[in-house]
Amino acid sequence: MEGILVVDADGIIIKANPASEQLFGYKEGELIAQKIESLIPNKFKKKHKSYREGSIVKSKARRMGQNLELWGLKKDGSQFPLEISLSPTTIEQKQVVIAFVIDISEREKIEKQLNVSRAKLKIYSEELENEVASRTNELTTTVQKLVASNLSLEDQIQETQEAEKRAIANKSLSSAIAKNFPNGFIIVFNPNFEILLVEGESIINLGLDEMVFEDTTADDIAIFSEEQKAKLKQDIIKTIAGEHLGFEIIYRNKYFSVNTTPLFDKNAVISSALFVYSDITTQKNIESATKNALKKEQELNELKSRFISMASHEFRTPLSAIQTSAILIDRQNEAGKEQKREKYVAQIKKNVKHLVIILNDFLSLSKLEEGKVEANKELFDFVAFSKTLIEEVSTTKKIGKNIILVSPDHPLLLHLDPKLVRTILMNLVSNAIKYSPKNTDIHITIEESKQFFSLQIQDQGIGIPKDEQEKLFERFFRAKNAQNIQGTGLGLNIVKQYVDLMDGTIDFVSEINKGTTFLIKWPKPSK
Repeated sequence: MEGILVVDADGIIIKANPASEQLFGYKEGELIAQKIESLIPNKFKKKHKSYREGSIVKSKARRMGQNLELWGLKKDGSQFPLEISLSPTTIEQKQVVIAFVIDISEREKIEKQLNVSRAKLKIYSEELENEVASRTNELTTTVQKLVASNLSLEDQIQETQEAEKRAIANKSLSSAIAKNFPNGFIIVFNPNFEILLVEGESIINLGLDEMVFEDTTADDIAIFSEEQKAKLKQDIIKTIAGEHLGFEIIYRNKYFSVNTTPLFDKNAVISSALFVYSDITTQKNIESATKNALKKEQELNELKSRFISMASHEFRTPLSAIQTSAILIDRQNEAGKEQKREKYVAQIKKNVKHLVIILNDFLSLSKLEEGKVEANKELFDFVAFSKTLIEEVSTTKKIGKNIILVSPDHPLLLHLDPKLVRTILMNLVSNAIKYSPKNTDIHITIEESKQFFSLQIQDQGIGIPKDEQEKLFERFFRAKNAQNIQGTGLGLNIVKQYVDLMDGTIDFVSEINKGTTFLIKWPKPSK
């Protein structure tokens, strides 16, 4: 959820979307005319004022207070961490700043959990490695003492028995540690790749407890692929050669951190290799969630930049035309200039209508993203409905363009949302008119089959480049060959979502300078 606030040069909030009101705990309309500092905790207000004033001066979009700790103040007095992106712009000849506000509480929580998990895993791995090293050194020292001792046979036997007791105790302790090894398992291999020991909490889940360990080798581990078995053997060879290895692997959709260490016999010679597998699936999931959150944030930032660029361009042109027409009308007050005044008034009406279309696109997209658009289906005659709409559109088309409708000669009753269907048809027909040259025909075909109602709109316009066709229904997308033609890049995105809401499908074929054909199908309800 992303709040959007529009603030003037005096720090007064002049616009606020529903998401920003929900973010700060205000009711609809309560944020308007408030100072932006009312949403900032007291200890940050002084610094924020200088940031705000600087944002008005700087004429480019930027992230406010980067690398600083930013907090918001809700209406009930509670505080929450946030991230703000600022975009200075001009609305109605006034310098304003558009602030995009994101609550980053959940992201910080995930990052803290990830850091704690990593710290715990590191501490546990170090403790286990130290314990193994300590026990190994104890056994080595005991053997060396027995070999080097020059005691009597009776003393040697007594010392041997004592050493055996300590060895048994150490072995029992090591076995207990291995059996209860949390979130993973332990395997010990000899130089012939035979399994000497396998223990740990995860062995049952992985099916290792069903293995026969006598004369069982690395080749017998069913959960490993042939490629993994080959790598395992190489790792055993390296470990027995004295190397300590560390890497990550995936078994049965679980992530494991693997650490290996060589084990010594009584003669201080490496006799086996210890492999410690630690289950780090939870940490990996947290990392994945964090990466996805960052990726989503990057996508949102890119959409914001595209929105600002598009909005600045699309609003500037009609507003400039309206302003120019108003000035010219003011200069044409004399008698006999009624025709010129009517021309300028028509120009104003045309550009106001264009602005209304743009604002309606923004409003429709906002409602779709918030999940507030529902298909309120009702039964209506699609043929009569289409004829009425085409007559309405025909009044605005350019001379030399013909709209040809082919439809059944009887009523075609559809159970759909007429408002959504109107938007779909209006958008596609308007696009066909806008992107087609003079003296060309636009064909609209309505058909009925056993399974579907279909609507086809075909033009002979500029077409869509093949390498850009997969992006056609994305928000704010404009093809390269349409950059000089007015448009927000939102219409087809809204059309696609409306068609989906009514369980339909939309496809198209297009070729540069030969035209585009859109085909929409709605399934017939089962009887």
